[in-house]
Amino acid sequence: VRDLGHEHLYHASSSRAAHFPSAVLSPELALLPSAQRRGVGCATWDMSVLGAPIEEDELNELRQLFPEFAGDVPDEARYWARSDLELYFGSGGQLRPKETAQPSAATCALLSRVRLRLADENVSEVSAEYRSFCKHLLERDQVHSLPAAAECVQVPRVAAAPDFLKTPFLLSRAKPSKAMEWTTDFWRQHHGADGWYFRARSPIFEGDASACAVDRLTVEGTTAEYFDYVGVLQKTDATCKAEHSIAYPRLALHSWTPFVSSARPLFDRHWRDLMPAGLKDFTQRWVKIFAAVFEMDWLEFLSRFFKVTVGGPGSISRLHCHNNGAHEWYSQIQGRRLFVMFSPQDVARGCLYEDTGGRVEGALDFVAACSPVDIFFPSERRHPKFAQAKPHVVVLRPGDTLVIPTGWWHYSVALEASVTLHHPFWNLHNRKRIADEFTENFDQSRMPPELQAQAARNLQQIREKIADDDDSDMDE
Repeated sequence: VRDLGHEHLYHASSSRAAHFPSAVLSPELALLPSAQRRGVGCATWDMSVLGAPIEEDELNELRQLFPEFAGDVPDEARYWARSDLELYFGSGGQLRPKETAQPSAATCALLSRVRLRLADENVSEVSAEYRSFCKHLLERDQVHSLPAAAECVQVPRVAAAPDFLKTPFLLSRAKPSKAMEWTTDFWRQHHGADGWYFRARSPIFEGDASACAVDRLTVEGTTAEYFDYVGVLQKTDATCKAEHSIAYPRLALHSWTPFVSSARPLFDRHWRDLMPAGLKDFTQRWVKIFAAVFEMDWLEFLSRFFKVTVGGPGSISRLHCHNNGAHEWYSQIQGRRLFVMFSPQDVARGCLYEDTGGRVEGALDFVAACSPVDIFFPSERRHPKFAQAKPHVVVLRPGDTLVIPTGWWHYSVALEASVTLHHPFWNLHNRKRIADEFTENFDQSRMPPELQAQAARNLQQIREKIADDDDSDMDE
């Protein structure tokens, strides 16, 4: 039974949590001086904000003028000015330029790598999803307004969570959570060495493999690099201007799981404090059942269900439904984030034009159902039924906790540098699906047939235990 434990679980402790083939690591934009448009979802733009890269031969010749230099040359050095390169070589690699593009286009290590890839891959596409949000900000006075929908419903704030979760609501805390201290500065200082993937479109979906290159852009790096990138966006393009969308492509740090690895001691000390008071959540109880059957550390496994999403202004989480029937709560730690949610009834009426897919091998944050609808400017030809939808909307602010019931679809976008702690959870209402969630944590490709059979028997045992459970002796 022990062989079915950690060895065959997907690892969530680093960027290895998602094993993307190199072909998926496609760039979003390139340096083509073109203004032509291609396809429905992608557009090309003038890339005059970036300078032409230095040829490799020229770079090598310049390096030879500094024979004492024995270090490595970073990829982004191709975009440095000659004077900056001379300073770098002459200082033995100690002095780097503050910017690696033209002075009008501020940058950082992660953004420089993205720009380099955009140039190398020769792609000149701009995300239709982000472009639509830029247009929305420009043309509408209220960020939560969706004129194309039948009605926009404001999410109510409640004093106590209801027993049965039917519609989204904001839940007030009696006292601030410890998590309110976990801003970008905190994460950068204490956990900046963690690795993760940063994507132009999150969460990942099986159908992205055939999407245009802009929607497949994925870059790997440390979280410290990402926090620096967020700082650049907040300083230079906080209002998400369309004319800056190429110089500052948007990537999200989505569903990061630091509590599995570097922040595990933090989780051990404070996980109870993270839970909104009064919200019925049996996840802890059923994780203990799972961990007992598979002889695992239950608290380590529970930590996988607490995730952090970080984004600069304009960082988007696509319209999707959470896997395996989970409820989910979102606690805003830093910045503001717009949430737009759609009911199961909207889905049943066909308003969202649901796309479904399977699991994305190796990815912990994939979704099995998402929507292609542009919620701000929907196509009347391709998505006419969206006009019947009645979205629920809210701008989440620091200290707010949003609860989204099972079956509700949601889109969100950071309005400024944003940190959000979120947790999928199950209770008596949606208990039938939590065993499916447990199953998805196993890497079936690494398990021999006999272990797969044993895992199936164990999971069936867990299903039966959960089905027989009630709330008479809930863990406090």
